[in-house]
Amino acid sequence: MYQFILDMAKWKRESGFPYRLWKVFFCRGLRLRADREPIRNNWLEICIRLESDGGLCRDIVNGVPIRTAYPHAVWKMPMQEAAARDNSARKVLALMYPPESVELFRKADLIPETGCIAFSMNDQINHLADRFIRLVNDLYSPGVADQLDWLGFSLIKEILLTGKSRPAEQSMEQKINAIASWLKVHCTEDTDFHALARCHNLTYTQFYREWRRYIDITPRQYIINSRLDAAAGLLKLTQLPVSKIVERVNFSGEYAFYRRFEEKFGMTPAVYRDVMKPRDKDMVRFHPPRRAKAKVTPLANKPGRVYSSRSSTAKSTRSSGEKTS
Repeated sequence: MYQFILDMAKWKRESGFPYRLWKVFFCRGLRLRADREPIRNNWLEICIRLESDGGLCRDIVNGVPIRTAYPHAVWKMPMQEAAARDNSARKVLALMYPPESVELFRKADLIPETGCIAFSMNDQINHLADRFIRLVNDLYSPGVADQLDWLGFSLIKEILLTGKSRPAEQSMEQKINAIASWLKVHCTEDTDFHALARCHNLTYTQFYREWRRYIDITPRQYIINSRLDAAAGLLKLTQLPVSKIVERVNFSGEYAFYRRFEEKFGMTPAVYRDVMKPRDKDMVRFHPPRRAKAKVTPLANKPGRVYSSRSSTAKSTRSSGEKTS
């Protein structure tokens, strides 16, 4: 587990930017006690829950149960009660502002009607969050307080925009099927499973757990099978040597390819190619039009009739000779 809390109340700012952070809290892998009493804090807190081992958050804020998937953000108003009701490990970035900031946030439409916003983890949010956390670890760089203020504001704004435009939620089975289809099409590429999970609003742990519920092999085994299927297609439809096919489907090596291929198809690649190659009787043949032996020219004033210019020339020569003699 890793966590820190940063008190920025007395930090010097260079600009007059009004949305100044008061405190920052970050944790990775923190487990909260599910049976602890509700707590009240006298500040405005935007709690950005980036990921968790649990499928759903089950907190209670101001007496209202929150039951939503990760990632999401929760707005905790000053003196509201908040209590955790699950102890799943979380990755959280909490941005805290003084209580008098509430009216300023309301005027800027930065406090949603609902206390919780689910959002899609797009590249922009991921970039802003990573940059914020990196900057916290470099507190002695010039203007760091102003940069953190601006990044926090940008992160809140982006979450609100993304939450409003978030498409209808897919079922977990639809998400896993969509990921499986993508992996089959892109099986020859090197896959970043963490990034792929984020694209579907899942943590890597969630993705792996849910995958095994619907598909009986691991994601990496699924990719290997897809590469073997792609190789089988190339063996059947091309004359590429096996070494080139191994390279094209991005297999780890020829020895591993031969072993895996024989396990899956029950024969070597060479035998598979011989068995599966198209036979003459199965082939669709294309016969190009035959070329005429002699030039053909339409017969004058006789549509549809042709004559050979070579034979016509010969006849013309014989006729001329007879007249001369």
